[in-house]
Order: sequence, then structure tokens, then C-alpha cells
Amino acid sequence: MKSILQTKEWAALRESQGWKAHWVDEVLVLEKPLPLGFSFLYSPEVDFYKINFPKFLPKIKEISKKSHSIFLRLDFLNQKNSVFGGKITTILKKNHLIKSFEEIQPEYRQIVDITKSEEEILAKMKPKGRYNIKVGQKHGLVVEKSQNIDEFYEIFKETASRDGFQIRPKKYFAKLIQTLKEINSVELLVVKYNDIPVAAGIFTFFDEMATYLYGASLSKYRNVMAPYLMHWEAIKIAKAKGCKFYDLLAVAPFNSHPERSEGSIDSSQAQNDKKHKYAGITQFKEQFGGIKYQTVGSWDIIYSKCWYNLFKFIEKMRRK
Repeated sequence: MKSILQTKEWAALRESQGWKAHWVDEVLVLEKPLPLGFSFLYSPEVDFYKINFPKFLPKIKEISKKSHSIFLRLDFLNQKNSVFGGKITTILKKNHLIKSFEEIQPEYRQIVDITKSEEEILAKMKPKGRYNIKVGQKHGLVVEKSQNIDEFYEIFKETASRDGFQIRPKKYFAKLIQTLKEINSVELLVVKYNDIPVAAGIFTFFDEMATYLYGASLSKYRNVMAPYLMHWEAIKIAKAKGCKFYDLLAVAPFNSHPERSEGSIDSSQAQNDKKHKYAGITQFKEQFGGIKYQTVGSWDIIYSKCWYNLFKFIEKMRRK
């Protein structure tokens, strides 16, 4: 599975935000500056099978010395409970990697197979999902491809204030869309109700995967079900672009079926962790059907144990 986070365009985006990009055996490794002249290295959504560890790790070690990096984080997109999932973990441990204390990219995701016809995709959704799409259609909602970052950001700010999360500055989203437009891999969708923007989202399309990166909606117009129609339109765009899967990104871990507690599971059979911070959005995302997918996730190589432990402490305090 290829990721848009492993492209030169994504590298350019991150470099515009103060990171430095290294390409090691065709794997993107980003360098993030830290105080006191230190840094850490991070490779987002890398394919485990692209890495030849005996060749890759010594090259990374040389970069870490020059950049005073305290650790390397490899974020693996591969499925944890696949045929080779256990072997992946074993190989990582043999190469002195440890499971990260936090994930940068979502470890648990909701992924919908969109290779079927539109009718079959709708049939696989939960009844409430299909119903709410129809509600949006009956209200005459219009979903438009847009370049208007201001419309998106105004809605996004309200959503962040309502749900209590921090957001990036507007210029980041403008740069993201500008950069990924160069490879025709991004769309900003805005949903309008009586010409009023009531919901918006940013979606990427790369290789076989369409991904829901950011979304927002106004509370005042919640009853028109704009987000449902927006996702349905995104799925249709993804199909037209040749994508096979639609990744809704972060969901809460599943806590039922312990014998199948890792990897993927039909969302209709999974019972969510209702205390998890993603419990609310998980209920929404499950309306579109699909499976819960657990990635191998983030693994670290520590170059300075003392500074790594300090970084870990600071990060945990910052996120409280």
C-alpha cells in the first residue's frame, strides 16, 4: 500500500513547515528540529517491505549523528494482523526497535472498500448512514469542489472550538492544497445549504487510497446532514479517480472479540471503546460501513536514552 506521505510533494510540504527531508533508499525520513540543537527523525506511513534494515539503519545512524537526533520513529502502514503481521513485529524487535509511546498517524482506522458499484457500497452502509445521505439530498444540499480556503477555515474554527481541539494556521491548509494539486491528489469540498457553506473537508487521492484528512461542519445546520452527503460525494470522486479504498482515518480501538482484537474486523461486529477520545467520531464514521484496520504503527530506535525519556515526559505532559 503506497502512501501520499511518502512522496516528494509531501516532503516539500513538510519542509515548508520547518522540517528537513532525507531520502534513504527511497524512503522519506523527516528531521524535526528540537531545542538545544537536538532533533528527531520520523518516517510517516512507510511500507515495511521497502526497508532493508541492514542497509537502512546504518545510513540513518549517520544522519542522526550529523543532526543530533535523539531517536528515529518509523510509522508503518502495514496491517498488524495480516499473514505477516507477527513476523513484522519480530523483525522490528530484532533490529532494536521499541513500540512508540504515542502514535503520530492514526493506528486504528475505518476503511471502506469502494471497488463495488455505488448501489453495493450504499447497501453495505449502516441504515442510518444511507438515511442521512438521503436527508441531505432532500434538503437540496450542493457539494462543490472549491479553492476557497477561507470558507473551509471559518467552519473548521467553529468545529475546533465546539469539540475542543487545536488547529493549524490557515496558511498550512493553503500550502497543503497548493502542493498536492500539482499531482492532482487533493480536493477541498464545500457543502452549501441555500448558498450558505455549512460543511467542508479536505480529501487526498493517491494510488489506490482516498483519505479523509480534515472535516468540519456548522452546529446550526446539523439537521441537514451535510457531512454525510459530503462523504458520499468524496467516495464517488475517489471511484472516478480509480481509488479502491476510502480511509476515514482515526477511530477508537475495538475492545470486543479478544481473539480478533488486532488487525481488521467488520465494523458491524466490533464494539468500540466508549471512553476513548475518538468514540464520538467513530460512531459517525462507522455509518459508511467498512472495516476497522489496525496498522503496525509507530516504532522507535533510541539514540540517546536520557533525552528520549525527557522528550517522552514532556510530550505526555503537553497532551494532558
